[in-house]
Amino acid sequence: MARRDMADKPTAAFVLSLIGGILIILGGVAFAIGFSFVFGSAGAVFGVIGVIMGLIVLLGAIMLYQKPQSHTMWGVIILVLSIIAFPAAWGFGIGSLLAFIGAILALVYKPSMAAGAMPPPMMSSSMPMGSAPMGSMGMTCKNCGASIPAGATRCPSCGANL
Repeated sequence: MARRDMADKPTAAFVLSLIGGILIILGGVAFAIGFSFVFGSAGAVFGVIGVIMGLIVLLGAIMLYQKPQSHTMWGVIILVLSIIAFPAAWGFGIGSLLAFIGAILALVYKPSMAAGAMPPPMMSSSMPMGSAPMGSMGMTCKNCGASIPAGATRCPSCGANL
C-alpha cells in the first residue's frame, strides 16, 4: 500500500525542490551574515529576502508532496522563485538550479488515477443524451458504470432501473 502511495506522488520534484530550498536558505543566511559586515543593514536585508524565498520554496516542495493535485500551482511558485534566486546567487547557483528542475518536474507531473476509479464511458455524437453506452456484454450502467448483461432490466451492481 505504501509503495502505491509513493508512486502517486511527484517524488523527484519534491526531493529536488526540497534540496534547492534548503540551499537557498543557507545561501540567504550566508549573505545575511557576510553582507551585513560589508554593506550594513542593506546587506542583511538582502540575505533575509533569500531566506524567505528559500522557506517558500521549501514550503512549496512539502505542499507539492502532500497535495499532488495542486502540483501546477506549487510548481509555478517554485519555478518563479528559483528564477529570481538564480541571479542573486541565493543557494549558490546549484540550489536555484535544483529548485528549477524540481519545478519543471512538478509542472509535467501527471497524477495517476485512483485504484477503484474508472474512466467515464465515451459518448458518441450519435448516442442520444442520457442513454448508456453499449458494452461487450450488453450495456453499461449510467449510474455506476458496471457492465450489464444483454436483456437485463436492472443493474446487477447497484440495482438501478434501465
